[in-house]
Amino acid sequence: MTVKQGMQPSFGDVKVGVVKIGVADGRPAIQFWIRTAEQERKQAFREGQSVALPGAGTLRIASIRPADGSTEASAVLAYDADRPTP
Repeated sequence: MTVKQGMQPSFGDVKVGVVKIGVADGRPAIQFWIRTAEQERKQAFREGQSVALPGAGTLRIASIRPADGSTEASAVLAYDADRPTP
């Protein structure tokens, strides 16, 4: 899934707000606001990192493309839903 700054996709019961896509310490980075009914937190990630979404699965940051003047910033996310154990 490709996301842009300001989007708020949902994964299971978890909302992931895309706060900022840009460059931090000279490297591409993305900042999320992760919300569930029980908690909310803001967290920054680099390309290739993953985050466990409570009760929903794992979200991996596949790629990050900061804005370059002619193109909007975007990121590609890969989501693996939790599967119940039989």
